[in-house]
Amino acid sequence: MSEITPEYYSDVYSIRSSPWGVAMTFSVAAPKDGVDGHDVCIVRLSHETAKTLAMMLRRQIKQYERDTRTTIAVPRDVLNALGLALEDW
Repeated sequence: MSEITPEYYSDVYSIRSSPWGVAMTFSVAAPKDGVDGHDVCIVRLSHETAKTLAMMLRRQIKQYERDTRTTIAVPRDVLNALGLALEDW
């Protein structure tokens, strides 16, 4: 019997850090019809794993942008809401 690894979609996330590690909660936002959104999964990582994951994600996205000759734009209001700047990229 073969097991299939589940796949999830998320359009909302939160990240929490403690002395013991990092927890990332991935969720689906509530649609406009008033139905509540819901958490999809929680991934717990060591600080070291979280840091290398961030580095690998950055590398993968930069490579994708180079390969496709596109720039993935993030709206400025989203960056502002998260306390990020384009220089953080």
